[in-house]
Amino acid sequence: MNGSLQQIKTTDRENENTSRTNARLDCKDSIYYLPLYKAAINGDWVAAERIFLDDHSAITAKLSSFEETALHVAVSTGRCNFFVQKLVEKMPLDSLGIANKIDETPLHYAAIAGNTEAAKMLVRKKPELVHKTGKYGYTPLHRAAQYGQKETVSYLLSVNRNENPSPLAGKLGVKLLNLLITADFYDIAIDLLKCYPMLALEEDTEGNTALMIMARKPQAFESGTHLGLFQLLLYHCSISRASNAPKGGDVEDPSGSSEGFGQENKQYAFLQKIKDIRFMHLQAMELLRLLISEALKQSEAKVEKLLGNPVQVAATLGIHEFVTEIIRAYPRSVWLPDDHKRNIFHLAVLHRQEKVFNLLYQMSSYKHFFTVSYDKFGNNMLHLAGTLQPSNRISGAALQMQRELQWYKEVEKVVQPSFKEEKNKEGKTPGVVFSEEHKQLVGEGEKWMKDTASSYTLVAALMVTVVFAAAFTIPGGNDQTQGIPIFLNDKSFMIFAIADALALFSSSTSLLMFLGILTSRYAEEDFRRALPMRLSIGLITLFFSIASTLAAFSSSLHIVLSHRVRWIVVPIGLLACIPVTLFGLLQFPLLIAIVSSTFGPTIFSKQSEEIIL
Repeated sequence: MNGSLQQIKTTDRENENTSRTNARLDCKDSIYYLPLYKAAINGDWVAAERIFLDDHSAITAKLSSFEETALHVAVSTGRCNFFVQKLVEKMPLDSLGIANKIDETPLHYAAIAGNTEAAKMLVRKKPELVHKTGKYGYTPLHRAAQYGQKETVSYLLSVNRNENPSPLAGKLGVKLLNLLITADFYDIAIDLLKCYPMLALEEDTEGNTALMIMARKPQAFESGTHLGLFQLLLYHCSISRASNAPKGGDVEDPSGSSEGFGQENKQYAFLQKIKDIRFMHLQAMELLRLLISEALKQSEAKVEKLLGNPVQVAATLGIHEFVTEIIRAYPRSVWLPDDHKRNIFHLAVLHRQEKVFNLLYQMSSYKHFFTVSYDKFGNNMLHLAGTLQPSNRISGAALQMQRELQWYKEVEKVVQPSFKEEKNKEGKTPGVVFSEEHKQLVGEGEKWMKDTASSYTLVAALMVTVVFAAAFTIPGGNDQTQGIPIFLNDKSFMIFAIADALALFSSSTSLLMFLGILTSRYAEEDFRRALPMRLSIGLITLFFSIASTLAAFSSSLHIVLSHRVRWIVVPIGLLACIPVTLFGLLQFPLLIAIVSSTFGPTIFSKQSEEIIL
């Protein structure tokens, strides 16, 4: 009996030990291989080799829940390719293609990380890895393009074998083209498109054509790139390199592409960025023309399908270069409607894209035919101008209201006079639509104007009080017999008198302007010119009064102290400049915005003398 019990206990202990062993094996991926995972991350080959000697299966083991091998991890860091080289030499050939949880190989990881050197090691030993697709249909080349690794993209293109069917054709090729466009690799995209023109006509796995991807990239064109005044000057003065740029070549041999063209003149670093931007725009335009030319080789229905949606998206985003090229190539694109039966000029008005709207001024009298159309809600172009479109390009409710009024008045000039009183399907005229849509904005603009004017009124009133009092408390006092200022013949006194008088007149003018704003009726039309004009005049005269007051104060101190401290004029002058400079820095952006929008050149004008239609 005792022997049986002992046997049972022994069996239970063995079962328990077996269970523990199995448990350790089950957690081997996450715990047992943690030192190897760390060694792969740190590029510590000595530690990794020690682990491989103890457990040869660790070379191909999955180290994480994402089923990555040591090669996946080492390649992705890009820190120590010596580790990668040793591991590649040690691994069996078939193991180089071991995939992770989403069927992506170490070459995918090298492409994502931009580790071109590691990619070369893998491809030399196992070239077929280049065409291996993962769970989501991406090859290593797609991954490199997706993550913007241009050097790796060029290398992987150079080792793609020209098979039949080509791995660069079909939906995979379209997806690659779209990824190259998204990454701004237009030179490589041009080369690819020249080798596989049909990519311009097909959709990728998400239903996007290359033209649609380009239509969503305003920054690829000059109109969507925001440059400062000096940068803009350099941009237009820079030498065009389009004629010197390589025109593409064999997509499998990127050495013939324009990849390295932007490396010239590196010694002029301050110009290089502007030149690169300009060159990118030139390449984008070349690619756009290639895509359009391929589209025009198709049937009418296919052409309108390929061009319709992209030109509407470009009009919505304000890419007038894109719209212009399509109108030139296919004039009927002007008539192509969107789902709401709106053409590109309807969309330009609706989304306040003045650069696209200005294309009307580069057209012949034919433009009158497509400004008379209606959308499916019965809205004409003036109705659309009456809708409110919030903008992050204009600060302040009053200035936004001014811009809305400018748009409405401009569209009013190009439509038929009868459109002003036409009603849409809701029975509303454009004027009614404008008033209803902008009611809240008028209230916000009124509040903004009053708050701003109230603050400046207080300052202007204080300035009037100070300079008025200063006129009767002149420095040095008056002669007791005749009442004439003692320092009347002093140059500093004349500066004081003139500066004080100018300060009084300018601060009084400023005060009157701000009071005029506070007592305004705040009708819609007032926001277009009257209110901005008063605010700009008030700001200018207030700035002038502050500068004059400080000049009067400085000259007064000079009169009093110069007889004892002759060098006092220099520090006084420097200190007086500080508040004037601070006021300018803080208030000039607002003043410039108001003056340019009220008195500056209109945003509605002909952009070129070329007649595009």
